[in-house]
Amino acid sequence: MLLVLALLMILSFIVLLSKNKLSIIGALTLVPLFFGVLVILLTDATFSDLFQWITDALFFKVNEVTGKVSMGVISPGLLILFAVMYFDLMLNVGLFDPLCEFFIKKAKGDPLKVTMATVLTATVVTMNGDTTTTIIICVAAFLELYKSLNMKLGYLAILIVTPIGIFNQLPWGGPTIAASTAMDVPINELFTALLPGMLAAEVFAIFLAYRLGKKERKRLSWCTGADSEIDDLMMEQMLSSIREKDPELKRPKLFLFNLVLTFGILYLLIQGFAHGAVLFMIGSAIVLTVNYRKVSIINERIDDIAADALAPALATFAAGVFSGVLSGSGMATALAEGMTMIIPDSLGSHVAPIYAVISAPAITFLPQDAFYFGIAKVVAEVMEQYGITPIQAAVASMVGQSFRLISPVIPALFMLTDSTNLNFVDFQKKYIRYCWPILIIYIVVYVITGYLPL
Repeated sequence: MLLVLALLMILSFIVLLSKNKLSIIGALTLVPLFFGVLVILLTDATFSDLFQWITDALFFKVNEVTGKVSMGVISPGLLILFAVMYFDLMLNVGLFDPLCEFFIKKAKGDPLKVTMATVLTATVVTMNGDTTTTIIICVAAFLELYKSLNMKLGYLAILIVTPIGIFNQLPWGGPTIAASTAMDVPINELFTALLPGMLAAEVFAIFLAYRLGKKERKRLSWCTGADSEIDDLMMEQMLSSIREKDPELKRPKLFLFNLVLTFGILYLLIQGFAHGAVLFMIGSAIVLTVNYRKVSIINERIDDIAADALAPALATFAAGVFSGVLSGSGMATALAEGMTMIIPDSLGSHVAPIYAVISAPAITFLPQDAFYFGIAKVVAEVMEQYGITPIQAAVASMVGQSFRLISPVIPALFMLTDSTNLNFVDFQKKYIRYCWPILIIYIVVYVITGYLPL
């Protein structure tokens, strides 16, 4: 019963969101709330339990056995709230104007150079293993450039998240740590097994950037050759679109101060010196005070930025309802048990690649810990009956990471879709359309290396 309710909840979420029947906040909140009530009516659970599930996912939950504290969505939600506020302020004061002008001059109007720069920058930044930080930095660096060149913002979103999904599998990334812990596999051995697939997927990501850049060249009527380079007048118009945007808010004399402050905050963030929400909150207060000084102007800036900062933060908090009901009600566990029933005994010898494929949708809609400690751990025990080693089971469970970066339980994605003017389901469709080969690449590479036995 819980399995059926879980599948219906996920299906309802997708349909209502894709048909624009509900907003992202409505879909993340009302759909799981409705199915949570159904769980109450059909089981021994109470309304008190329902609200506790949501509270745990929103704030934190303490494991009664291990004492481990699992933070809820309030942590990334606050980070997103103050990070969006901070970088909006930095856009206002003109911190990113020189960067945008540099890319415009170097690209000379060539969309291909812009898409290649995007994917390579995202690749480098995501090496720290943090999805939110990578999205924040890349959106701040490239959003205005894409707008200035009239390039598709959907391509920006795809080229940012593709490297993140690949390099989240580094040894310090959350998925690799979870898989290693859940299946009791040494993390260095798991990473060694995953590395060939990651490198092959990165080659595809670069190829995808090339392909999308070529498409934008054609759409924007940009051709190669000396005659195709934009003339001085058009170049000046493109640069002016950056320089003349809200000139009354720019503070060029404080550029060096704002630059040093931003690099300092990002360094402390990456080093884990303090929570990102704290750093960006303090940074925002400093930026407002130093750059605008007058309280009346500061209040105006906060009012203007509030809409940009609040929307993705609210979506993040709403995601806590979705993940809380799914996990707390037992629906996540039911999905785990259901997956073990999908594979018939006659196909037991081929269980690894089959599981690798069906893990993709599971890891898309389940919280990471719920997938690895709920589904992957159980399936690994089933695989062992067919001679599949723990390391092979762990690699199979990581194949689904090819679709992890379209998960509605990843808070930073709501900030990305909001910035690039995408409906969340439209973003999912675009990612699947362009990035489905990564799943095939992982399977082929791991079959060749022997970590995914047929």
